[in-house]
Amino acid sequence: MEVTDALKSYVKEKLGKMEKYSRHIVDVNVELSVAKNPRIKNNQEVTVTTSVNGMMLRSEEKSTNMYAAIDLVGDKLERQLKKYERKRTEHSAVKTAVAMGELVEDEEEETAEGAPAAKKTTAKKKAAAKPAPKRKIKNERLAIKPMSPEEAAAQMELLKYSFMLFRNQDSNELNIIFKLDGKNKEYGVIIPNESVDEAVVMRV
Repeated sequence: MEVTDALKSYVKEKLGKMEKYSRHIVDVNVELSVAKNPRIKNNQEVTVTTSVNGMMLRSEEKSTNMYAAIDLVGDKLERQLKKYERKRTEHSAVKTAVAMGELVEDEEEETAEGAPAAKKTTAKKKAAAKPAPKRKIKNERLAIKPMSPEEAAAQMELLKYSFMLFRNQDSNELNIIFKLDGKNKEYGVIIPNESVDEAVVMRV
């Protein structure tokens, strides 16, 4: 979409206030998009990716109006930064990703227990009666920096990925970390080494 000067100024005004909630912000990337499908009611979307002291925070909001979507995503980012700083203060003596992995909670977890599950069940039943929709592929670029598996697990949780490529700081090799199905806070790491017969499992 064409980003007008008025929209640019509003984004800077709204998100520029985030510095007062955290002094660890490295950079903020904002993406504005409009869905062309007329059936989509909330077709104005704002996506904000924030680098905070090496960790990534991601916020997405939609609305019928771009300015309203910017307000919503700004409010969500404010809550995320406050949680980040609170956790950082509480665990100032602990510099592991174990403490960092619980910084940003899913917004659905704050709703009444059971509501999200009910929606998911209904969606699955409807999907069974219709042909499989065309898959959409969204590309994202992430800097692959050296980190520990625990740090990779924490960043993967923040980005809400099911797996992630990272460079192991101990071996300087590219590894893949993934969440084990049915396991709570347990992850597997795929290591490119012929002497390893299975993935290394860790608990975070």
